[in-house]
Amino acid sequence: MSIEKKPSRFMQKTLLAPIRAFIKSRSNIVIERNDTRNMEPPYLILSNHVNNWDPLFLNCYVNEPICFIAADPLFRNPFLKHVLNYTGAIPKMKFKNDVGTIRSVLKAKKHNRVIGIFPEGNRNWDGETEPLIYSTAKLAKLLDIPVVVATIRGGYMTHPRWADNHRKGVISISFEKKWDKGAFKDDSPETVHQKLTDALYHNEVDWQSGQEIAYNGKQLAHYLERLLFVCPHCNMPGKLHSHDDLFECRNCNYTVRYTPSGTFEEVKLPVYFSTPRDWNKWQLEFLEVTVSDPGWVAHWNEAMQDHVKLYLSEEDQPFKLVSGGNLMWSGHSIHFQADNGGNYYFPFEDVEGINIQFHHKLDFFVGEKMYRIVFYQPRTSAYKWLQVIKAVKKANIGNDGEVIS
Repeated sequence: MSIEKKPSRFMQKTLLAPIRAFIKSRSNIVIERNDTRNMEPPYLILSNHVNNWDPLFLNCYVNEPICFIAADPLFRNPFLKHVLNYTGAIPKMKFKNDVGTIRSVLKAKKHNRVIGIFPEGNRNWDGETEPLIYSTAKLAKLLDIPVVVATIRGGYMTHPRWADNHRKGVISISFEKKWDKGAFKDDSPETVHQKLTDALYHNEVDWQSGQEIAYNGKQLAHYLERLLFVCPHCNMPGKLHSHDDLFECRNCNYTVRYTPSGTFEEVKLPVYFSTPRDWNKWQLEFLEVTVSDPGWVAHWNEAMQDHVKLYLSEEDQPFKLVSGGNLMWSGHSIHFQADNGGNYYFPFEDVEGINIQFHHKLDFFVGEKMYRIVFYQPRTSAYKWLQVIKAVKKANIGNDGEVIS
């Protein structure tokens, strides 16, 4: 199959029936609204992105098979490439301009397909919708077809991006037709972008506070250090450790319990932040302030050392292992010291399209070469590295740790 030839209704139902049964066995699925039932393609579905299963959540409750725009690295896996091509998925370089993607999307419109996009570009980490990729607004205006906004509520609570274990609870999904063909005709891309931002915004913490639904599972706090990497009590980075439903700092013994409602309870010392989202907001602000402070450079240097594996992909070929080695922050560069003796420096100014695949793969381009850093040790944090790189670039720190004026 392909963009031009979509799977038949029979094949679609055959493939999705066991998936839908599996999803329902794991979660209580509630469809609040579904405006797609009486819609004829082509049309565009835009959705918030909270869970690995989001494409299947949507596909299971839309009568037409959806052509999703999917991350290009997925197509570099031979098996996944076959599956994605069969369903008509469209490859996209995350956070990079890609003319080929636009051509494929226009082809999907021409062949009366339903086009699916997650405009955040990534699953969010703390349940709050992240800034949308601006090019989505341009694409929505260019396509000029009806737009459906899908909102997935409870998807983050059932499986936060930082966690390995599923939690059983309610997932509520709404498909709302927001705009008809021609709705964006007189709007600037900036106006369309703001309309999409407003329509797609979802805050899982605020939603959950009004629902008070329990999301039960095993080891609820396990691997929370993939998201949270600064202790709010002693302010030390890289000292947090999870165990079962407990999250503690090994520097000062600050400890909280993560509950089935997604909140923190006091264990040792008062609770500073009631949710991971609030804690994350604080740590990112703290990071921006301290990453350029000479008094904190040593602490961040210590926290920014992990043993990882480096992979390389050229010309759309599958990733090949370069070496295992130590990853370090070196001023305005990523420094990879390979176990085989080699040294690799990736200056931030040369790095393009940096993003995280799943929770542990940091992908980026240098020229036409695509690199992947795999944080294979389960308690290491690709998110920490992404945020430190962003903060360093924003602060414009030099190779010696001094701020460039």
